[in-house]
Amino acid sequence: MCSYEHYIMSITPKAIQDLLDELEASKQSRLRAWSVLQRLRMVLSEMGNVAIPPAAQKTFDAEGEALEHALRKSFRLRNDAIKSQALWKALDRAEDLIQN
Repeated sequence: MCSYEHYIMSITPKAIQDLLDELEASKQSRLRAWSVLQRLRMVLSEMGNVAIPPAAQKTFDAEGEALEHALRKSFRLRNDAIKSQALWKALDRAEDLIQN
């Protein structure tokens, strides 16, 4: 018996089933991870008040980059709003000082 035949005969139905089970578990894990990314996309879009265009490719890397960009934009908008409020408060105080 040549080594190729020996190799083929050594693959058992259980080994094949184990590989199929592992493949299915991996697929389910990827689906769950993608679902989490989509929920994060929804929350960030709603709470961060930023539009998130669809990723150029449907990959984890591309989706992660799109969400990272949106998160940075959301924080930038938030920080700008806080600075703007502080500026308006300072201007109001200055106006009060000038008038009094």
